[in-house]
Amino acid sequence: MEEPTRRPEARPETIAQKQVRLFGGGRDTGRIEAFSDGVFAIALTLLVLDLRVPELHGRTVWAAIVALWPQFLGYVLSFLIIAINWVFHHRKFRAIIRYDTRLIWINLAFLFFVALVPFPTSLLSEYAPDPAAVSLYAASVAILGLLATVLWQYAHRKGFLSPAVDRDLARFTTVNNLVVPVVFVASIPIALFWNAEIAMFFWIANWPVSIVVDRVWGHRAAGPDPDGEPLKD
Repeated sequence: MEEPTRRPEARPETIAQKQVRLFGGGRDTGRIEAFSDGVFAIALTLLVLDLRVPELHGRTVWAAIVALWPQFLGYVLSFLIIAINWVFHHRKFRAIIRYDTRLIWINLAFLFFVALVPFPTSLLSEYAPDPAAVSLYAASVAILGLLATVLWQYAHRKGFLSPAVDRDLARFTTVNNLVVPVVFVASIPIALFWNAEIAMFFWIANWPVSIVVDRVWGHRAAGPDPDGEPLKD
């Protein structure tokens, strides 16, 4: 009579494996969101430091203020860029209901470039329409959008999203996220090899492209909400 085959004994869990199991993820993203909100708030505040009271040098006050238009343009543009990214980040974390260590690091990489925005903004305010300043600004904004997309896609692939977010909605959100980085990346060769001022005006294409994406993709019929954990408040 043949002896029954013995199953190999399970190896005992190592301390490192236990650390990953206990501390490597969770369901409460509140601290991630609170920290992210703080970085966004500081970055928005730093933008205003480029707006300084001008020296007259024989000009009228109105003329001196008008001469600051590059600084005002950089402030308004960057404020909108950071604000839009905050809105998207807030919306994403309504749907992201779980996390792991890798998602935290992706979010930190994203926040790194959020905090960096004031620097290319200062260069753009001071040296626009220099091709290098315009290109660096466009690259910074594009990286922000790409990292936001990576964050969303990673959460989707790992199953960290609420079941209320189906595959079609996740894809639509991804396409919407890619509009800004695609437009800003496309403006870089325009700035370097053609005309930097035209490259800056090219950034306006974000709005019509977003509208087209919404009309073409966003107006499709949505599927029913699946059973499961709803979005967070």
